[in-house]
Amino acid sequence: MDGDTDDGAAAERLLLSDAAAELPILKALLRISEAVVRADSFDEVLEVVAEQALIALRASSLSISRWEQDRDALRTLINVGDLAPHEVRWPTDEYYPVSAFPLVDDLLRRGRSYMNAIDDPDCPPDSLALLKEVGKECEISVPVMCGDTMWGEIWVTGVGGRRFDRGDVQLLQAIAAHIAVAIGRSELLSTVWGYALQDPLTGIANRRAIEQRFDETDWETSTSVVLLCDLDEFKKINDRDGHPAGDQLLRDVAAVLGRLAGEIDGAIAARLGGDEFCVLLPDATLAAAQVFATDATRMLHEGVDPSVSVCWGAAAATPEVRTGNDLLAAADAALLHAKRQGPARYSAGGPVPVAPAGLEDLDRRSGDRRSADRLAGAVVHALEERPDMTLPAALEFLAGAVAQAVDAAAWAISECAEGGDALRLVSNVASVRKRDAGLTVLVEFGPPLYDMEDFPASARAVTEGSTFLAAVDLEGSDPDEVALLVQLGYRAVLGVGVPDGARGYLLEFYSHDDHQALAGIGPLAQVLATYCVSRLSGSRPSRRRP
Repeated sequence: MDGDTDDGAAAERLLLSDAAAELPILKALLRISEAVVRADSFDEVLEVVAEQALIALRASSLSISRWEQDRDALRTLINVGDLAPHEVRWPTDEYYPVSAFPLVDDLLRRGRSYMNAIDDPDCPPDSLALLKEVGKECEISVPVMCGDTMWGEIWVTGVGGRRFDRGDVQLLQAIAAHIAVAIGRSELLSTVWGYALQDPLTGIANRRAIEQRFDETDWETSTSVVLLCDLDEFKKINDRDGHPAGDQLLRDVAAVLGRLAGEIDGAIAARLGGDEFCVLLPDATLAAAQVFATDATRMLHEGVDPSVSVCWGAAAATPEVRTGNDLLAAADAALLHAKRQGPARYSAGGPVPVAPAGLEDLDRRSGDRRSADRLAGAVVHALEERPDMTLPAALEFLAGAVAQAVDAAAWAISECAEGGDALRLVSNVASVRKRDAGLTVLVEFGPPLYDMEDFPASARAVTEGSTFLAAVDLEGSDPDEVALLVQLGYRAVLGVGVPDGARGYLLEFYSHDDHQALAGIGPLAQVLATYCVSRLSGSRPSRRRP
């Protein structure tokens, strides 16, 4: 009986010892399962799997690698354990050509696991050389399959007399199955998250993706630039050609913006909604933003449709603009300013002029650009709606409306006090045309002060309330006005004098083309300026003389 008792105790000890040996393995597999279910990122799963597999196999090191079939190489994603000098935990460029390792090639193409040891006479020379290079004694490798597709491999090494067996192969294969589950779950999460950050119509990023990028930005040091753009008269395109055509145009615009942004490190293009798009350029300047807008406009004309017209607004992070919302608001204000001037305009930087009250009636976002024959009604309506409007504000409204009606390149309002000998610039919008790209860029105007004696036609218009027309190719033009046109880069100018008692104003409208449109609207502009004076003279707030 005592003998039986001793044998039973020995058997129990043996069972307990086997259970104790398997306990770390069970714990490791449990942690791996939990990681697969709970982890928020694939990298997090890889790290847990690698560390726990290292424990379960009592290994020296472990690597998980992805098979990149386009370059027929294994790319190592993570290394854990006792690493060789050239190995790092999260490598960025650790690749191994599959063709250099026949066993690896066989594993990836046929799914065959393998194990070797340096004291095994059948150990292949390439495996033996690799083990000696990394200072290890044995190796084991199993494939990682995702569905029916070969994804990669797990490679494990041992030292200190450790030798792997078929049981270790089976354990590692079970761990590889957990990785396959993690891959499937990761791809599902990536797909769902991708949809959350992707515009479904165009396939580029959406507003949420831009906001996420803003959240990741260090606004204390950021030099980001935001570009906003939208299509001119997009509603008319939908009404004329149908919504399918409009949707295709949005996809075409998105493709151009996405392709250009993809060529700039860290840049992102997104559709914010409707026909409005956003491009975020990190570590950029407003000059770089203008280059982007010019290139994109040219590509749209050449690759999509020469008639496609886009307006742009750009803003840069500054000490005063230090949040994503502030940057978007500044770019949106610049875009609105650009669109008020006409189609295919670009505006960026600096304080955006505040539109005179009532000018929103002429806002081209509505797709209802006023032509010259509707100009008078628009001005009269604005003055009736705002009886408190000052004369300078009314003239600014008139200047913007006239410029829109004839698609002027620039307009300016100058003021001359009684007895004064100079015209002082008080308000303006100016632009230069990028003819090769089909884009007009809003810029700063010329000098803020002009001597009256240098420009007799302007002086006469202000004094008499008359108009003048000058152009580089118009016979009889005032040579001083023509010289100024050449200096400013325009071809024609219409001047409208506006006397107002002790003070006079000069409205000027500039053209990149010929003088015909300016000549046609000159009489109407003069009549409307006189109407503004008759309605509002005396309502101007007092100003100090220049």
